[in-house]
Amino acid sequence: MPEKTYTIGIDARLFGTAQATGVGQYTEELVRHLVKRDTVNQYRVFVTGEASSHFPIYAPNLTKLTVPFRHYTYSEQFWYPAILRQAKLDLIHYTNFNSPIFFTKINSVVTIHDLTLWFFPGRKQTSVFKRLLYRVVIRQACRNARHIIAITEATQRDIVKLLKIDPAKITVVHEAASERYHQLVQPAKLEQLKRKFNITKPYFLYIGQWRSHKNVIRLIRAFALLRRRYQLDYQLVLGSKIDPAYPEVQATIKELNLSDDVVLTGYITDDELPYLYNGAECFVFPSLYEGFGLPPLEAMACGTPVVSANTSCLPEVLGDAAIYFDPLNIEEMAKVMAEVGRNYSLKRELKAKGIKQARLYSFDRMAEETLAVYRRVLR
Repeated sequence: MPEKTYTIGIDARLFGTAQATGVGQYTEELVRHLVKRDTVNQYRVFVTGEASSHFPIYAPNLTKLTVPFRHYTYSEQFWYPAILRQAKLDLIHYTNFNSPIFFTKINSVVTIHDLTLWFFPGRKQTSVFKRLLYRVVIRQACRNARHIIAITEATQRDIVKLLKIDPAKITVVHEAASERYHQLVQPAKLEQLKRKFNITKPYFLYIGQWRSHKNVIRLIRAFALLRRRYQLDYQLVLGSKIDPAYPEVQATIKELNLSDDVVLTGYITDDELPYLYNGAECFVFPSLYEGFGLPPLEAMACGTPVVSANTSCLPEVLGDAAIYFDPLNIEEMAKVMAEVGRNYSLKRELKAKGIKQARLYSFDRMAEETLAVYRRVLR
């Protein structure tokens, strides 16, 4: 008897948007590996007009549908459901919490990546109404869903505690580092990038935004202490777009007379980033809260030693392959950075452990476990 075929929708509206690169990458890799693994079911992928022309996945059982409704809008709540109904779906997977909360006609699965905005709304979300609306939407999205995917056990605990969701309704499905992150042997390309970004010394690397929970100010202060107390002549490379909403980052660099030794790269392309990881003496991740923490795992995949905050999901994801510090303790952060910066055998040990740790995660396994969730909902 032939296997029953279902029509499964994937909400990919965050693909290709500057606001949610992590969710966009998750969605792209999920779709790519789902259609490789599952040739029986039909998939409908919903993308915005700006992203439809460069959504890179094609398969016989994949149909791309362009929708004019952006994420975090009223039209998403009131008009998007009509498109979903017309698609005649058996199940819709919302790959982020922003879903039409009044629409419950189709079985749904929702992925919750983190609850960062619950703890750290950020300076761009200043409206009390918008902060309240976020809490209403994420809570209702979880209540409406037949099943929830959390990307770490730490996120699962937050969902249970803050949103009052039954843990039996949640499955943990880990993400992974993209295959483009691996050890590279192309010194000419790395030297070219060093010249581009004015990197002239061995360097510690940070990749991430400047938002308050990313803890960049304490990292800069720890780096200043590292140079002063431990006499390590390194640079600190902050790999991200310069964010005018957080002027204190550049002000702190100036205050500590670190303008020559803290490198602000600005935008880094996907092709450049693996080289910067590979060239770093150590990757530092001081974040106060993460849902998964992809950058340190990407660094590990590139063979770069990692030191990390001991907060939220990071010990879960990085295991014993990183050295941890209290991110609120600048002296401890500097001490851990110095330990790695000075100790070649420790670097070599962390490199080997990190490569092994990164291999524990794969997008193929993520797709397999996600497909198992779909089957559970549809049976």
